[in-house]
Amino acid sequence: MRNYVFILALPLLLFSCVSSKDYAALKGKLSQEAEKNQKLTAENQKLKKTVSEQETGVSFMKSQNATFKEEIKKLKADLENAQKRIDEKVQGGIQQKEAQWQEAKYSVARSADKEDYLSREEKNTYYYLNLARMNPPLFAETFLEKFIQENEYHNNPSTRSLFNELTNMQALPILKPSKKMWELAQCHAVESGKTGYMGHERVKKCEKGYKAESCYYGEDAYSGLKIVLQLLIDSEGKSLENRKACLGDHKEMGVSIQLHKTNSYGAVLDFQ
Repeated sequence: MRNYVFILALPLLLFSCVSSKDYAALKGKLSQEAEKNQKLTAENQKLKKTVSEQETGVSFMKSQNATFKEEIKKLKADLENAQKRIDEKVQGGIQQKEAQWQEAKYSVARSADKEDYLSREEKNTYYYLNLARMNPPLFAETFLEKFIQENEYHNNPSTRSLFNELTNMQALPILKPSKKMWELAQCHAVESGKTGYMGHERVKKCEKGYKAESCYYGEDAYSGLKIVLQLLIDSEGKSLENRKACLGDHKEMGVSIQLHKTNSYGAVLDFQ
């Protein structure tokens, strides 16, 4: 019976160990923790709301971005189609103008075709330079315009100045072949090609006797048309001496295109 009484008294003993003061303090702490938990819950709900709003905003921005991408893609396609139509129109205009070169009056531009000492591209150099001299505006609107489109030379000040100059020029007499001028040009082209020299200074064995001279070097210096265009553009020289020589008051010309040590080909044009 004593044991039974001891067991019933134990909870009362344990309860009596916690005073009313301690209990109140513990209850206060629990209340504080509950308030903190309530605040944390409120902050968490606020954060969730903010995150939800941000996710909605991101979703909207993604939707807008996709819309913008589609609009940009459509605008790009429209621009490409518009540019294509412009290019086709310009190209068609160039082709129509190029057809004018087939008129019989321009046949005299081939002034060197019967000279058997000249190569095909040397003869073509006479032909294209004579066309530029016979009808400068038409040359600008056909050969030069096409060259600008193919090589993006529209940002080159020398090319723009050439276009303007040709457009406002009067016709010049054609250049006829001169074997003497050809011999002078050939000597300089051969000797320069051996050493890789670029310029007008001649070795002793090469005579002078021309009124003006133009020189062009490069991989495309074997094309008569490219030679004429590059010399007329004359982007390497501020004084435009090559252009002035080609469009000068001359009657005869000699052309020699030779291999060049450092630039594949070199072309020399001597004028009289």
